[in-house]
Amino acid sequence: MFFAHTRARTLTRFLTAQFGCQVALAFAVLTLCVCPSQAQQRFELQPFVGYKYGGGADVAGNALGIQRINIDSSVAYGTTLTFNPAEYLGVEFLWNRQPTNASGALYTGGTYPQKIGATLDQYHGDFLFSFVGHESKVEPFVLFGVGATDMHGSGSSTTKFSWAVGGGVKYFVSRHVGFRIQARYAPTYLYSTSGGVWCNWWGYCWVVPNDHFLHQGDVTTGLILRF
Repeated sequence: MFFAHTRARTLTRFLTAQFGCQVALAFAVLTLCVCPSQAQQRFELQPFVGYKYGGGADVAGNALGIQRINIDSSVAYGTTLTFNPAEYLGVEFLWNRQPTNASGALYTGGTYPQKIGATLDQYHGDFLFSFVGHESKVEPFVLFGVGATDMHGSGSSTTKFSWAVGGGVKYFVSRHVGFRIQARYAPTYLYSTSGGVWCNWWGYCWVVPNDHFLHQGDVTTGLILRF
C-alpha cells in the first residue's frame, strides 16, 4: 500500500473510515430527500476548481529507507450539492479530487528517486453557517465537514477518516446564478502510534495515542447554479 503504516489495517482505523463514509452518505441522502414543496430555490449545485496543498506524513521503518511520504501540491476539482433548510443554515455533499504525485524522503537525506502517481478523493458532508440570509447578494459563511478520503495509486488504495473547517463567500449575480470562493483546512487521519504512558495522581495509568494526520488545505472557486 503506497501510503500506509505497515500495521495500519487495525479494526479501529477501519471503523473510523467506515464512519466517515457513512456520514458523507447520510449528508447526500439528506440533501436529496426533501419534499418538492419545500425545495424551491433551496438547492445549489457548484462545480469548482482550485489548488490544494499536498502535505506529508512520517512512516514506519521500511526496507526502502523512506522516513516520510510527501504529497505534491496540485490542482484540485470537484462539485458540491447544497440544500438550505433554514435561513442561515446549509448542508451539502462535497466531492473533491486531487490528482498528484507521492514521493519519499529518505532517512539518509535526499529523496527516493521514483515518484508514484496518486489520486486523493475526498467525500464530505458539510454544515454551512451563513452570516446573512440566503436571499442576500453577498453571503459570507463558515463550514465544518466530516467524511472520508480515498487515496489510491500504483495499484493500491486506502480509505481514511477526514474532516474540514473553513469559510468563504458566495456572490449572486442573479437569483439563480452566482460564484463561490472558499478556503479549507482538511486533514486526513492516517494511523496511530503509542505516545507513551500517562498516570494521574491516583495511580491510574493508560497509553496515550499519538495520531498521525495528512495535513492539507485548499482554496477553490466555482459557479453556483441555484434551483
